[in-house]
Amino acid sequence: MEIVYITDVHDYLRGLKKVFQVERPDLFLISGDLIYKAFLTQEKLYHFAEIQDYLYQYTRRYELATSVHELCEKITQKPENYSLKLQQYAREYLNLEQQAVENMKRRYALLRSLAGRYATTNVFFLPGNYDMDLQYTALASQDMHKKMRKIMGISIAGYGGAPVYTPGIPERISVVFHEYHENNLLMSEPREFFRRTQPEILLIHNPAYGTLDRLASYGHCGSLGIREFIDEHPVRLVLSGHVHEDYGLLKIGQTFFLNPSNFGPVDTIYGPQEGGYFCRIQLQKDEKVYVRRVSLMRLYGEEIYPVLHIKIDRNLRCQEIIENEAEFQIIKRFLR
Repeated sequence: MEIVYITDVHDYLRGLKKVFQVERPDLFLISGDLIYKAFLTQEKLYHFAEIQDYLYQYTRRYELATSVHELCEKITQKPENYSLKLQQYAREYLNLEQQAVENMKRRYALLRSLAGRYATTNVFFLPGNYDMDLQYTALASQDMHKKMRKIMGISIAGYGGAPVYTPGIPERISVVFHEYHENNLLMSEPREFFRRTQPEILLIHNPAYGTLDRLASYGHCGSLGIREFIDEHPVRLVLSGHVHEDYGLLKIGQTFFLNPSNFGPVDTIYGPQEGGYFCRIQLQKDEKVYVRRVSLMRLYGEEIYPVLHIKIDRNLRCQEIIENEAEFQIIKRFLR
């Protein structure tokens, strides 16, 4: 079985179309941040994010157990209880929020159309922190969030989203990453979901803690609950994204963790990251699932070419073969 795995698309639909046209795997898996900007202009995006942040800080300052959307509804219902600025911001927020939802739904409909027209096999999507809940979009039938599917005898389960505040994306429509501490106990919906489904492959946007999840200015940011599940029930392969800088193929015990880095371009504090990266994964299934080969690919312009291949034997020993030395010098390291 061959999978083409892509993460962090960031609105790069032209590039996705090219991959659909060229690649012929048994399955496409696309993990999160399908959308990058919910508005068609930068001016409107920045204005929405400014209002959103003001209202979000207001709820935190007054310790209100409410979302920004709920706050805005309360303000519009009883405007006399709030300042003129809050009244104006509430009206603008609700109006812009509806525009964002409509824009995003059109983009998901286009994604479905691209997959249906150009991909020669099944395409499944997982929402990230920049996405809305896909069950309310044209991608509902291809949604992997809190779903398990058996494909060619291999069970794959997905859990999307990430526990972060994402400016410019309405919180009301986002996937909530249900993981928090209560009375010193970790409450984790993704952990319990994977315990129930017991998949052989995990498809996640937010990585497991300590696995391809390090931010330079923060440290590890991954899910403790997902890591607990993997430590208790080693799976063969974990596909993640979200942390573009901490990419690669990592082996811990019997489990491989893979993050090919961002496919779509993204702005960072270090400057723009062009992206274009994705992976081909070859699996073999007999009594167990074996990862036999991982190829890091890159779309640059109109050309797709291999950067490197990693061959994996039955004893989980890896051999890295570099195909494009110039590209490898850019990424510097992939096999961990």
